[in-house]
Amino acid sequence: MSRNRLVVLGASGFVGTTLTERMIRRADWDVVPVIHSAGSAWRLARHGRHLAQVDIADRRALREVLRGATHVVNCTRGGRDVMIDSLSNVLSECKDVGVRRFVHLSSVLVYGDPPAAAAESESGPVDATQPEDTYGGMKLEQDQMVAAASRQGLSSIILCPPNITGPFSMYLCGMVDGLRKGSFGLVGDGEGPCNIVDVRTLAAAIESAFIAPDHVADATRMFVTDGSDTRWKDVVDELLPLTGVESVRRIDKTVLMRRIRDQQAKRPATLRGALKHLISSDVREALRQDPLLERVDRFARRSVAMLGSKLEGQIRRSIEGTTPVQLVDMLAGLQFGMCAQQLRTVRHRDDLIRKRMGFAPPIDFRTSMEDFRRWYRSMYGHGGPEWFLASRLYSA
Repeated sequence: MSRNRLVVLGASGFVGTTLTERMIRRADWDVVPVIHSAGSAWRLARHGRHLAQVDIADRRALREVLRGATHVVNCTRGGRDVMIDSLSNVLSECKDVGVRRFVHLSSVLVYGDPPAAAAESESGPVDATQPEDTYGGMKLEQDQMVAAASRQGLSSIILCPPNITGPFSMYLCGMVDGLRKGSFGLVGDGEGPCNIVDVRTLAAAIESAFIAPDHVADATRMFVTDGSDTRWKDVVDELLPLTGVESVRRIDKTVLMRRIRDQQAKRPATLRGALKHLISSDVREALRQDPLLERVDRFARRSVAMLGSKLEGQIRRSIEGTTPVQLVDMLAGLQFGMCAQQLRTVRHRDDLIRKRMGFAPPIDFRTSMEDFRRWYRSMYGHGGPEWFLASRLYSA
């Protein structure tokens, strides 16, 4: 019986490990897990299989591990050296050795954060204004590289997942930890769309991509989601039994949006800002160490005082601004990155992959969350005799 040879690049990651564990159960597939380092490969090591430790920036080593490969999936992640420079090597070598099908994992972040309303389908506008060193910017550049390789003859499929859930999901572990500490909560009423996919559903979609018809392998980006109208409150409700808390922190949407805008705003230097700095008590004290500047400062203060206290106050306020009132920070201790995801109002639909590949999610939302809770309890000893102490260590 003819065997397909699958090379999994980035096999020690969350998706790569799940895919490898799935495919090694298939007798008709010869699976080659490729890792960069052994430090994160503990799950794969349990199976007693050879793990090819390869730096994909090394063209010679990459060519050797790809020799005879019929299918390649790219699950790698890192900086530009990995995601852009090394991907260029991978695509070139795949074409040279005659790989029959290349599967690449993209990200919904290519559509921006937040995305435009039209991004509910893959034909919506991508965000080409993202800086090239951001994750979304690099993923978009990767998609363009794979599309170019596809036009040159490399049969390619691009799958585009959102946040990935299921057993071993560090994304969900972060939410549990945030709920327990109060650093994560629901924005508004929690009714906003939560785009997620179980890691096993994503692995199944990758396997389906290996055998999809050739006309589908044109590097058209396809969303892979859990296929349901999941809301943020649904996810939180499923995780609450693991947190030990009864109430969820509520976050005002308007306040959160204002804080994010303030953090993103670039404040260029202004004349007013420079004057405010110059009249500050610390700067004046330093300047008075010079006898000449000390006399200038004394003369200026006497001159302004002669104008009267009312006019003196107006001049000072025009430069310094009004005295700020110290308000209670309603967002203190918040995980802004995770909470800000709730401001995305677009639900990415998986209609295209259903139509083109006949793929439907094999694991629904409720089953995925139930399996995660079961794994979490086993992994962290939740509910066991040591949980009282362990929960405090995790929350420290």
